[in-house]
Amino acid sequence: MKNTDFNLNIWIKTLKQKILSEFKERVLFIGLQGSYARHEETAKSDVDTVVILDNVDIEDLENYKKIINSMNFKEKACGFISGEKEIKNWSKSDLFQFVYDTKPLYGNLKDFCSIPKKTDIEKSVKTSAETLYHNACHSFVFDTDITKNLPSLYKMTFFILQAKYFLETETYISTKAELLKHLCDKDKEILEICINKNFTDKKTAKFLYKKLLDWCKKFII
Repeated sequence: MKNTDFNLNIWIKTLKQKILSEFKERVLFIGLQGSYARHEETAKSDVDTVVILDNVDIEDLENYKKIINSMNFKEKACGFISGEKEIKNWSKSDLFQFVYDTKPLYGNLKDFCSIPKKTDIEKSVKTSAETLYHNACHSFVFDTDITKNLPSLYKMTFFILQAKYFLETETYISTKAELLKHLCDKDKEILEICINKNFTDKKTAKFLYKKLLDWCKKFII
């Protein structure tokens, strides 16, 4: 089948039915996140699903893998699976987008994840910027083609800016296009690069890395 035949609603409904049939009352939550949840998907986008069971062991992962492999368009499947205790004890600084960006399909995510506090989100912004800085340095030095990882590196800037804007306004904006309307100066410029995705020109790659590293520094220092 071609991607033009892909229907998200049918695909999600089928996956949900298969999960509930396999794991039954052990299923605590099923959700959708990522570009499809934000309505920013492209033909190449993955479908990011969240599945929380009462407990997850290797046999559960094997059974979930079988479900995924039984799906049409299985190559589009991606996402997160967890046991209840793990997600309840997950680092709160790592749960900001996870809590706000996940759309429920079954159950209530807030039964397992408390809303991150301001200090958690501040830590998330700084840690994400540090990770991005490290990845950008590593990619520029060690990748043979320095344009290869630029899309994924700039993709990370959206999540940092999303959290930063929430800290400033207590407003969660889910899409890049809407967030761009509220930004200015360097933040706006960085997100514009992220949205436009013009990363194939090796002549401008060095310039794009420099902008990214300089931008990250303000969050780290």
